[in-house]
Amino acid sequence: MTCADRVFCFFSFSFTFDDQRHQWQRRRGSTIPRLSYLLTFLLVVLQSPAFVYASDQEAVSYVESLMRNNSYIYSNCSTSADGWSQTYGQNLERLFSSLIDSVSNTGFFNTFVGEAPNTAYGLVLCVGYVPADVCRNCTTIAAQTVKLKCPNRRSAMIWHSSCLLRFSDTRFFGSIGGNEKVSILPKLRTNSADPTAARIFMNSLMTDAAKDPNMWATRIQQMDGYTSYGMAQCTRDLIPVDCMACLQTYTKQIEIEKNNIEERPWRFLSASCAMGYDTKLFFLTSQVPPSPSHP
Repeated sequence: MTCADRVFCFFSFSFTFDDQRHQWQRRRGSTIPRLSYLLTFLLVVLQSPAFVYASDQEAVSYVESLMRNNSYIYSNCSTSADGWSQTYGQNLERLFSSLIDSVSNTGFFNTFVGEAPNTAYGLVLCVGYVPADVCRNCTTIAAQTVKLKCPNRRSAMIWHSSCLLRFSDTRFFGSIGGNEKVSILPKLRTNSADPTAARIFMNSLMTDAAKDPNMWATRIQQMDGYTSYGMAQCTRDLIPVDCMACLQTYTKQIEIEKNNIEERPWRFLSASCAMGYDTKLFFLTSQVPPSPSHP
């Protein structure tokens, strides 16, 4: 199954960009001065104005099918192959094997292989709700694809629909990445979110994620006539205070655009954390979404 038109498969996740009239994106800073600062978290967002879930179970089934698809989404490589060596390539292969073998235990793993100047640092992160088999499979596919997309590169990152794989010859563990990006989807919802309520909702979610041992949190809350859905996640190489600091960056980026974007579904992405907000279900959860009231 592939992503349909106007579907943002992002955090189970796959990017399909619609035409410019229907999508706005903002990048902060230079394109990719350091690959270690790039991270994208996938969330699945249904984005067709004509699409309406017949039931919550239908929504869950759709999200799950996209999650298991493990499609290639995006990659970025260091600008040149300068410094590549056979030794580094061998260390990279050992790194990929270690990530594949270890990630399914917890959904996150970071490690390094080799000695300077050919040390290979890497991590893999699977979205919080991804089961172990999907997580491992996604990591395996990502390791294969990144070698095709970024041959003989010493730094790269790649997103597939359920995972992020990232490597570098420079240690990046425990550092908050930059180059934040906010993606604001078209206002296609019949129920608009109250800006103040949406902010309170997401601020609470940030706290939940920073305190969680897995640095992952989702929340579903009934508002005034609609239901809010939120998700937040940090890479687990961060300490809680840095996870919170990373997530709080979203407020600065959100403030850049004043056009009532809390009324729209949006995603915040950075090298170390990600958040998403919507008034439609876009993630898998054991919670039962409440039925919104209709005043």
